[in-house]
Formats: sequence, structure tokens, C-alpha cells
Amino acid sequence: MQQIISILVFLITLILIVSHKINRTIAAMLGATLLIIFNIFPTQMYPFEHYLDFNTIFLLLGMMVFVNAIKKSKIFTFFGIKALSYFGKNGVWLFLILTALVAITSSIIDNVTTILIFIPITLAITDTLKIDYFPYILGEIMASNIGGASTIIGDPPNIMIASAANFSFSEFFGVMFPVAVFNLISMDILLIFIFRKQLIKKFQAEIINNMNKSKIIEDKKRFRLSLILLITVIIAFIFQHQLGVESSIIALFAGFFALLIMEPNDIQNTIKEVEWESILFFIGLFVVTGGLEETGVLNELSMMLVDFAGRSAQLFSSFLIVTSGILSGFVDNIPYTATMIPVVANLKSINPEVFTSLNPQWYSLALGACLGGNLTPIGASANIIGIALIKQFKGDNISFKKFFFYGFMITLMTLFISTIYINIRYFF
Repeated sequence: MQQIISILVFLITLILIVSHKINRTIAAMLGATLLIIFNIFPTQMYPFEHYLDFNTIFLLLGMMVFVNAIKKSKIFTFFGIKALSYFGKNGVWLFLILTALVAITSSIIDNVTTILIFIPITLAITDTLKIDYFPYILGEIMASNIGGASTIIGDPPNIMIASAANFSFSEFFGVMFPVAVFNLISMDILLIFIFRKQLIKKFQAEIINNMNKSKIIEDKKRFRLSLILLITVIIAFIFQHQLGVESSIIALFAGFFALLIMEPNDIQNTIKEVEWESILFFIGLFVVTGGLEETGVLNELSMMLVDFAGRSAQLFSSFLIVTSGILSGFVDNIPYTATMIPVVANLKSINPEVFTSLNPQWYSLALGACLGGNLTPIGASANIIGIALIKQFKGDNISFKKFFFYGFMITLMTLFISTIYINIRYFF
């Protein structure tokens, strides 16, 4: 009975989010509280203690405060104009550079932080040139999930999988980086073709030259402080494992330290600008997907996968990429990955003759879990935050249907490329 309730609540919540009948945050929070009321969890506080990813939530909070604290110095506008001066010949070239930079950054620091840094810069560029921001932002969101798949530290599922499989950084990178490059290039080509009318246009040199000569920075001291803070935070994220500090702690310290230094007299208004709706949406979504894990729904799905494709290592790897990609588009990839890790680890004991090495299965799980995030607007944290920033800065609502239209094509293509890659690398 509990499984039925958890599935029904998840499906109803998803339908409400997709249909936009009610606000997505209200839908997620109502779904979460309903699961608690129906005693799906051992205690009422249990889902908040066991299924909330506080590292993600506090990372969002800290970085939102940080971005809001330094953006008044016009640091993002400055970087946007500098990027234009170097790469501003035309829309295609600008698109390629931005998506490449996002993918590289996402392989080093988490996707959410990357999006929080790059989207304000991109919006500053598109506003200045008076061009459509959507192709660039969409490309950056997709690139963040693709780039995050290339390293152990790029996406949380990779950390979990590398730990379970005992992969080194270089070993993981050696396998995942080539397919990430293939996927990024393919994504760029597809989106440039789809948005060719918006992207294939030259920018007027006079506009860019005038912007370079214009006085952007009004308070140089404030700008220098913002620049020092931004560089320090990026360095801290890059070396977070050596420092032994969680990304969320770095973000919280950076956010509130920047608030102290940059906005000591305007704290209330700066904190008001935090996208609290998205943070609450995350909390609700974590609990709703936690209900599927708590009642064993995710575990049963994983065992069905073994029953269906467990007689062939090649078939299992291919099927694992596709299944993980689809499920990760709707269910948070962290609990899904946590559920699948013991399933993959036990394959040798289930069928030792077929599964002589589990490397192709581990990498298939990583690819599916990371790339599936591009399928829907709720498939990855970067998607949710990217859409929230569009609403915050532009006042536009990107519908589930609009995002899914592009996300489906890109996810299908990248999963197909990844399946071919794994098959060629390990089975031919």
C-alpha cells in the first residue's frame, strides 16, 4: 500500500509540475507533506534527516547570497563585455565559447555554482547586444550537465560511483572525458541548427567598441573587492577536496562574508533577492523522491532491470545508460545512483561468467545518471537554478513543455552517442 501511495503522490506531483496547474513549489511541498501525513516514513522528521541533500540546499543558498552581494558592482556586466570584445564576432562563435567554458568549469566545480556564475554574465551580454538570451542559457545548462559527467568531482553521482568502484581521478577522466567532448560538440551542432536564425548573425563592431569605451565600473574599490572575492571562491571550489571543506560550507561562508563586506547596510534587500521558491522546491522534491526510495520502488525498478538484461554484459550496459538517463530526468539522480550502486556491485556474484569486469557498467551508470539531467527542467539542480535565474533577471517563465522539447532531443542524442562509445570501448 505504501508503495502505491508513494508512486501516486510522485506521479500527481509530476503532473502538476508539468501542467503548470499550480505553482511547482506548492506542488512539491504538498506532495512531500502528504507522504509524511500518510506515514510513508518511520517518523515525521525522518525524510528531512535522511533524504534532504543539505549540501545542495546550502550551496544554493550561499551562492545566491554571494551572487546578489557582488552583482551590484557590475562585475558580471564587465566580464560580459570583455567576453564580447574577444569572442563577439558573431552569435555562433559566442555560443561555442560560452558552452565550452561552462562545460570545462562544470568538470572542476559543481554544476549549480557554474550556472550561478555564468548565467548573469550571459544575460549581461545578451542584454547589451539586445539578442535572444534563451539559446545561450539553454546551451549553458546542457553543457553544465555534459561537462559535469567528465570528472569524479563534476557531479555527485560520479563521486559515489568512483568511490564504490575504486576509480582514480585520472582513470575516470580517461574514460569519461572523450565521450563528454563528443556529446558537447554534438549538442552544440544540434542547438546551432535549431536556433540558426537567432545565432547566425554578426554583431556590429561599433556597439562592442562603444561598450568597451563606456564607463561600466562606477565604484572601482567595490569592483576590486568583488573580483577578489569571486576569484577566491572559485579557487576554494577547485581545491575543496584538498581543503577538506564541503562545497556548501564554502558557499555559505563566501555568501555571508560578501554580504558583510559588500552590503552591510542593505542585508535585508539582498537576502530578499535569494530565489527562496527554488530552495523550497528542492526540499519538496527531495522528500517526494525519497518516498520512492523509502518504500523500495527504486530498488524494485533496479532489480527489474537486472532480470530483463542481466544475461548479457553488453545489453545490460546499453540498457543501463538509457534507463538511467530516463529515470534521472524525473527522479533526483543522487538517490537513484545510491540505489543502483549495490545492484551493479552484485552483478559479479549474480552472474560471474557474464560480468567478468564491471567497468562498463559503472561508466554506463555514471553517463546515464549525469546526462539524463538534461531531459526535463527538474532533471538536474543546474536546470532548476538556471530557470529560476531567468525568472529572477528577466521575469520569464520557461515551461516544462518548452524545456522538455529541447531536452528530449539532446538527451536522446547524447545517450545514443554514449551507448555507442561504451560498446566500442568495451565490447568490440
